[in-house]
Amino acid sequence: MRKLLFFSLLLFPLIAFAKGHDFVTVQNGKLMHDGIPYRFIGVNYWYGPLIAAPHGGDRARLKRELDLLQKEGVTNVRSMVGVDGVSTYVAQLPFPLQKKPGVYDDNNLAGLDYFLAELAKRHITAVLFLNNNWEWTGGYAQYLAWAKNVPMMYPEVAGWDKFGKFIGQFYNNQTCTEMFNRYCKFILGRTNQYTHIPYRDDPTIMAWELANEPRPDGQANKGIYKQWIYSEAKYIKSIDSNHLLTTGTEGEKGTENDINLWKAIHESPDIDYATIHIWAKNWGWIDFAHFDSTYTTTVANMKQYVYEHAKIANEIHKPLVIEEIGFPRDKQQFSPKATTVYRDRYFKTLFNLMLKGCPAVQGINIWAFGGEGKASNNQYQWKQGDELIGDPPMEQQGLNSIFSTDVSTLNLIKQYNQKLSTTKSTNQK
Repeated sequence: MRKLLFFSLLLFPLIAFAKGHDFVTVQNGKLMHDGIPYRFIGVNYWYGPLIAAPHGGDRARLKRELDLLQKEGVTNVRSMVGVDGVSTYVAQLPFPLQKKPGVYDDNNLAGLDYFLAELAKRHITAVLFLNNNWEWTGGYAQYLAWAKNVPMMYPEVAGWDKFGKFIGQFYNNQTCTEMFNRYCKFILGRTNQYTHIPYRDDPTIMAWELANEPRPDGQANKGIYKQWIYSEAKYIKSIDSNHLLTTGTEGEKGTENDINLWKAIHESPDIDYATIHIWAKNWGWIDFAHFDSTYTTTVANMKQYVYEHAKIANEIHKPLVIEEIGFPRDKQQFSPKATTVYRDRYFKTLFNLMLKGCPAVQGINIWAFGGEGKASNNQYQWKQGDELIGDPPMEQQGLNSIFSTDVSTLNLIKQYNQKLSTTKSTNQK
């Protein structure tokens, strides 16, 4: 009897994490979870695994922030797997999960494990991107630096044109492909040290993502870009058929303004749902010097962008997730004390679009949750020692972050998640 009790106690964490959780699936063009439609308004929480690390992290902060997200009805977050490469440059995070090809940091692996374990306790699923078109997690540039045995390249130093041409070589570099595949095999084959569940068997992970904002990085690369997506998607599905897989693309804006290419990459039989990102400021829609006269146009552009991609998602019978949408605080201020009247209005317009006018949209992840962090140096880049917030290290700190003190925005998220929950219940009946 004692032995039976002992083994039961050992198995309890595994049972507790697994019980009542099915994998998120796609059925008839819809995301499904635990037998009902799965539509969500969540957040990007890319730094979650970093503050979950046992050394140098802040697990108490992680728990408080996740508790807050759960309170606001958030059931999905989007995060990175980890940082590639060791760097002291300000634009690249100094917390490597993969120090060099095939060499991993136990502390940051433990952070990823703990992050997933805490999400599971709160019934929150995660979308995890495995690579990055951009330099702040190492990404393509780091893989190329390893493969070519050259220094890491940064757009702030080399210039955007030179950087784009450099990372555009990633898709056709066999050494990069081999290194990335070994990395994927390692991560997807890992067993969580806290839950004892292999990653490939963990329903806490909603989906793997090939990369954050993968672009062809040049008109001439469109063919090899599509080929890479098809090949990598097939490889990842061969080692993990339980989880959904997506691209991480921005949409037409991220495919050399070629919406047919966006459609083609999502027609891969191994890609389960389509993604877009929406960036009013980065794409020049909003002019803060002439805010009142450009805001209306910005909203119209946002709606059109969603409808254009939703139409194609319907044609290929796949769900659409808007996995990044950001908007600065009023008057483009950086302080958490600055108001968010127009940001809230902008988000509410999109939420209503999802709820009433565009059923192809199955999820939205706002960019980005900054939690209890503080934009300590306002518009300047992040520096080591600063708190992590939703704005990546190379960007203006506080620009797009949703802080724990942004009550009006968080209430809006909660309000619309409740509406989505009511819709789920009605559909179930």
